[in-house]
Amino acid sequence: MQRIKIHYKEFPTAAFLATAGAWLILVNGLWVALNGSVIIIQSSPASYADEIQSTFWWRLSLGLPNYVGGMLIIVWLIFTVLLLFVAMSLLIKPKASLSLNVLIIFCSIMSIPIGGGFIIGSILSIIGGLAGIEWQKPIGETFVGRFIRALRLDSTLFSVVSKENKYLKHATWVLILANIGSGLGYGIYNYNLFMMDNYPEAKNVILILGGTLFDSSIFYYPIIYVGLAFIKWFILTTLIYMFGVKLKGGKGEFSGIATATAYAYAPAILQFFLPLVFSTQPTQWTGSVFWVTNIWIILSLLIAVKESLEISRSDAIGLLMISGGLYWIVTYKGIVPYFQVPGIWFTLEPSSFILLLFSMGAVLSTLTGFFNRR
Repeated sequence: MQRIKIHYKEFPTAAFLATAGAWLILVNGLWVALNGSVIIIQSSPASYADEIQSTFWWRLSLGLPNYVGGMLIIVWLIFTVLLLFVAMSLLIKPKASLSLNVLIIFCSIMSIPIGGGFIIGSILSIIGGLAGIEWQKPIGETFVGRFIRALRLDSTLFSVVSKENKYLKHATWVLILANIGSGLGYGIYNYNLFMMDNYPEAKNVILILGGTLFDSSIFYYPIIYVGLAFIKWFILTTLIYMFGVKLKGGKGEFSGIATATAYAYAPAILQFFLPLVFSTQPTQWTGSVFWVTNIWIILSLLIAVKESLEISRSDAIGLLMISGGLYWIVTYKGIVPYFQVPGIWFTLEPSSFILLLFSMGAVLSTLTGFFNRR
């Protein structure tokens, strides 16, 4: 029997991802309809917040139980069926359709109240919808594909995007989307913490019933996060360019370095998932997410610097140390204190700590051989 090879243009990968996600969302939606509530996982059973004895108790809520009661579940299931129909139609008969892929993305977002197909389904469908907009390209060369490759720390991606100016526009969108996601995550999380601290009845709704409360004030967060992201991006890129190109003699251009560093901020979007978990020790959860995402970003920046300037790994570490030390001082001493920025930030006090931070960066840069002549 002759084996048939399917070319990427013939196999609709985007529609396949959207369809797989839609089926997961449908299963999740039917489960919610039959059980009357979303999936809620608790570290130990509790019926009231006052009953919690554990010093660290947490709950995971896949969905918004306060938005699925009564006839609302039918509304979300209608969006789910529509998503499945559109995704399967594009799977059976692939074609370029901006409107249909935007509809896939919209319906995927509208599945969040019922759990978004155990979260995975909505992610797959959104990826499929975004990739479907550029369906004739291999998925790795689409916007969403490059975003995922940045999350995977793909060194080839950082090398390619830093060499061509056409990727700078895409990089700014990576920065915007990552910080919108991060801002929304922190906004929703902080608002619910405020409600739990000030309204006892809200504590039961959020912790025990798995609810998530919303307010228009949460939209302040993504706006300020995006604005600050562009300022911090410019500062870091300028420092890397000055030390890496002007001082060290690297081969990179300012636009190429800017493109690579913008892609390096992609992991910040993972902070969008902060409101999935609430606990009796809220700072432990937010702190864990903060450190994981920021270490991820630092590793991405290391690869971005190495590939965009075509320098060795040790030189990239040294450059990132000295540039990062100055960046932290400028950001957390000169910018953040003048804005009421929500989230987790560092306070650089006293002045001796600032001197220590810069000195450590300079010493580590020297030890890695960054200041040695080529």
